[in-house]
Amino acid sequence: MEINAQYDSESSKIAEKMIFSCERLELTHEDIAELKKKKLIGYVKEDTLPEIIHCQVLIFIENGNKARIILFDPKFILPPEALDEPFLNKDLIQRSKTNWWFRIEFTTPVYADWIQLDFSYKLGK
Repeated sequence: MEINAQYDSESSKIAEKMIFSCERLELTHEDIAELKKKKLIGYVKEDTLPEIIHCQVLIFIENGNKARIILFDPKFILPPEALDEPFLNKDLIQRSKTNWWFRIEFTTPVYADWIQLDFSYKLGK
């Protein structure tokens, strides 16, 4: 998985931590399977979801080497197939329940070998 994210100076000021965002990421079944394999997410049955979900990404730098990553799509509502498997999609349903849209969240080392995080920022105004 590769995420190209831009520094969000306004959000970073409000949250008092570095925040990066990415407007578009194509999340695939393979990406979800990899997250499960790395035990970053638990109960998500990828075959109840479309092959590709177009997500936005928020990355919160927790400390020098940890990042909390939120993948979400406010336009994508979970399909009935996902809701028909409440135990197998437990984590997905719980994280999406508050807003009723697609959302996956996990924490990973910034320098993990399985994910490529490319950060960019602009100096000055």
